[in-house]
Amino acid sequence: MKKHDSSAAAGLGATKFNRRSFLGLAGISAVALSTAGLLTSCGKGAGTAQVTSSSGLAESVAKVVPSFIPMDLVTPDIASVNGSTPGYVTIPDKLVKSVTEVPGKGGKYKAMTPAWWTVPPALADNSYYQAVNKAIGATVDFQVNDGNSYGDKIQTVLASPKDVPDWVVIPSWNLPPRFSQAVTSVFEDLSPHLAGDKIKKYPNLANLPTAAWKYGAFAGGLYGLPYPSTLITDAFFYRKDVFTELGLEAPKTADEYISIAKELTDPAKKRWGSEDVWSGAQIMFGVAPKWKLVDGALVNKIETDEYRAALEWIAKLFASGAVHPDAVAGNQQQSKSRFESGASLMASDGLGSWHESLGRVLPTNPKYDMAPMDFFAPDGGDPTLFRGSPASIFSFIKKNSDSAKIEEMLSLANFFAAPFGTEENQLINYGVEGVHFTKDSQNIPQSTDKGLAEVTSTYSFLVSPPVVNSKVQYPGYVKTASEWEARQAPFVVEEQFFGLQIEEPNKFGSLGKPFDDLAKDIARGRKKISDLDTEIATWKKNGGDELREFYTGFLSA
Repeated sequence: MKKHDSSAAAGLGATKFNRRSFLGLAGISAVALSTAGLLTSCGKGAGTAQVTSSSGLAESVAKVVPSFIPMDLVTPDIASVNGSTPGYVTIPDKLVKSVTEVPGKGGKYKAMTPAWWTVPPALADNSYYQAVNKAIGATVDFQVNDGNSYGDKIQTVLASPKDVPDWVVIPSWNLPPRFSQAVTSVFEDLSPHLAGDKIKKYPNLANLPTAAWKYGAFAGGLYGLPYPSTLITDAFFYRKDVFTELGLEAPKTADEYISIAKELTDPAKKRWGSEDVWSGAQIMFGVAPKWKLVDGALVNKIETDEYRAALEWIAKLFASGAVHPDAVAGNQQQSKSRFESGASLMASDGLGSWHESLGRVLPTNPKYDMAPMDFFAPDGGDPTLFRGSPASIFSFIKKNSDSAKIEEMLSLANFFAAPFGTEENQLINYGVEGVHFTKDSQNIPQSTDKGLAEVTSTYSFLVSPPVVNSKVQYPGYVKTASEWEARQAPFVVEEQFFGLQIEEPNKFGSLGKPFDDLAKDIARGRKKISDLDTEIATWKKNGGDELREFYTGFLSA
């Protein structure tokens, strides 16, 4: 699964966000990762149903999850609503020190992480790494790998347990086959150190959301240190500056979207109304990411009325001629550049693409205004939005008989998890002031050349604090983004198996692939909506009904 390119933007704060927004925030959405709603993770396990973690009432998980002890260091300017991301429109003048003593005891650890950007210099030539290691009183030596092939790297490393580094980062989409079996033999169960009130020893870790911890529970133990995710990952975006210039407002119904897209389209001006918005269409029509309970029975996403209606709508949009020809041809790699240049004026993308886009375009086009639409149901009523996974990345500590080393690594993790408004958080995300960044007249960190070359997300991949929006580089962005998310939050619901790590039998691994191709063909008129019925019948015959039984077992459990 390839991630988007991370372009450097003006200012270190912008660079920080670029390097972290490869997740669902930036186009890797819950919709994209669930594909045809048939796989819950990249791992495919043995033939018996096995819940490896739960965000519900599973007693086994409840026993290993840490207590939640929130920290209230800096009051947000835009408060969280139903779990939306709180916003900070200024950087505090005075930062809090959340870790009062040096956490490390001189330990030396190898850590393996992915990168979807230029790999920074290694420890010996990286003053950022050296500064952080000095602050924590220990040495973390990173082995940074290409994120695009990281899944293969993980499987290779885990196949030889003696070669597994001390600390291993694994994105949720890179969890390998039968991981719930491998995790118990390779990695350390952290519940003896963190479960319940034991977490009080590590206050920054205790500040992490419970759902994120539960998502890191495998095989009856607590193994993953989480990188928490946002409540909402995707949006419909439009070029508000061009809309205003043309006297148009953002659409508020499915039909309006198509009519406005047609009105915007002018091939003579090389301008089209829309990109391929299949992922957004599924959100608009309230398509469940995987399964939906209907009259007490599980119905797969592909079998729902909502999925069929979304397909019919996307086909109608393509037939209108308002979709950019390159998108019709299947070229999604350039969709961002088409939108930013004004060649297309509406698109669906991850929320992280918003801030990244401002960094790329505003320096040369100060009038550029990328804005998210408020979500709407097809008829203009209230939308149904499904919450994304509570965590997108985990790190795992290699099994170790020396409890002192495990406790030292957890103390380091507590440092890395320091929230916004702390000295530790500034160091992890920006480096050393005067070396890796300076502050402008508004107290906003701006990177130096050394900061651009050396500062990266490696430490925060090991564990990350609760998500906040403090991206103050562009006036009005934090307020607009946080208030937008707060307006959408009341419509967010949890899908049927929210927060469950479920490994499917290996034979179901490619069951959903035909629906990816079918959706593309129906949208482009190469196949008809009636072909969906044929494909569903084949899906049922080839294992769909058996897969339904597999998941139904979790309902009774």
